[in-house]
Amino acid sequence: MAGMIDQLADVMREQTERHAELYGLSLEEKDAIIKNDIETLQNLVNLKNMVISQNNRLEKNRIALVKDIADVMLFKKDDTLSLADIIEILKDQPTEQEKLRESGAALREAVEKLKEINDINKSLLESSMEFVEYSLNALRSTIAPEPTPYPTRPAPGADGDGASGTFNAMR
Repeated sequence: MAGMIDQLADVMREQTERHAELYGLSLEEKDAIIKNDIETLQNLVNLKNMVISQNNRLEKNRIALVKDIADVMLFKKDDTLSLADIIEILKDQPTEQEKLRESGAALREAVEKLKEINDINKSLLESSMEFVEYSLNALRSTIAPEPTPYPTRPAPGADGDGASGTFNAMR
């Protein structure tokens, strides 16, 4: 049992490291967004995708370990067992409890930091997109006026020629 708990703590520590990597890349991404450095942004997106892929693999391992721990400790398959549940079950094993508490707290903190920087980046990207849209609209209005959907003609008699319109000719 202690081996599975150690493995779970190790997986969570690795996930914390991946989240810290993502946080660093997201900070760089923020700077690239501010500088409008598209090439750097593309490189950072590629790097982030690699780290996310690694983290997804770790998450699958973590879920499998939780199922195994539930099977061994509760004698049933349970993939809804939370970290708090496992810590509570380990009340007679304070060392194991502490490992999981520390790993869980570090992972939660890393996730929160990553969420904060991602919210900032999202806001910056939205502002950039609004500026691009505004600039495009301003550019369009200076290049050529919007075309009208139908050709316009002067109203009958407006220019004094007395010509009648199509509908008038049908009378």
